[in-house]
Amino acid sequence: MDFMGMVPAWWDFLTMTRLGILFGLALPAWLIAGFYFAPFLFDRFDQATSGYVAWMVEMFDKMFLTIPARWCVAAIILSMGAFTMLGLWLTSGLPSGTGYNILRLVICTFLAFGPFKIPLGGNLPRFMVGRLWSLRVKRFEDQLLDALSFLSNGLKSGLSVVQAMEMVKEELPNPIAQEFGVVLNEQRLGLPLEDALLNLEKRINTEDVQILVTSINILRQSGGNLAETFDTIGFTIRERKKVEGKIKSLTAQGVSQGIIIVCMPFALAGILYMFDPMLISRLWTTALGWVFIGAMLFLQTCGALLIKKIVTIRV
Repeated sequence: MDFMGMVPAWWDFLTMTRLGILFGLALPAWLIAGFYFAPFLFDRFDQATSGYVAWMVEMFDKMFLTIPARWCVAAIILSMGAFTMLGLWLTSGLPSGTGYNILRLVICTFLAFGPFKIPLGGNLPRFMVGRLWSLRVKRFEDQLLDALSFLSNGLKSGLSVVQAMEMVKEELPNPIAQEFGVVLNEQRLGLPLEDALLNLEKRINTEDVQILVTSINILRQSGGNLAETFDTIGFTIRERKKVEGKIKSLTAQGVSQGIIIVCMPFALAGILYMFDPMLISRLWTTALGWVFIGAMLFLQTCGALLIKKIVTIRV
């Protein structure tokens, strides 16, 4: 039996020699190019993301979390790499060809960079950090009513504003204890209490905190009943929260309808894939299917933003 006729062509000696020579030339070329161009690419990436990384580090510091800048850079790179691999996996069913390769490149680039502040790729860490900060601010606002009660009762019992803030720091949980602790530490280090409260307003830039800080600073300079002012602010915040609760209950139907409308195409796609995978797979295995997907996502985004605008009522 002639075994040589059964050996594939790529096992041929000359073919292997040519491949070895090409590999031997390509590997040093890649190493030399990486040695000379890697610092330039890393510098460019650092310049492009320096503001992004600095913002992430600042936000983590405001949340009393010590996260090094290199971890933030690693999170951005890993997110971009993960979404790039997701794009390659989603477009793996596309045929080969120049047009399809361009479409594959566009999809992977879109998923990797997440333009228009879409929480994809490089923008996902920004979205997650912003979400963590929003949750912290919400917890702070929920605790502010208790803090106002402590401040008012402390002043009525003869304590000073600083002593009442110290009581808030000791009795209430984080994050409001941490924020009032920063105010007290700055005041102990020589910063006027008015400026320390203004720094609190810069960190927690909400309307309730602005009212609180402005009231304390004005009444400390002009004189007045701070305890009564704290009771009035607490009453105002409490009534506004009641109105916000009523608005949420009235707009809950619109919100649920928006969620159903946004999720319906994806649910239908999953059901159709269970019954006829070959039919629905044409959406991500053909260029026309990707065009339809892009149009659907654009219209879904416009519809979701429109519904959000309708059901969002500011008090």
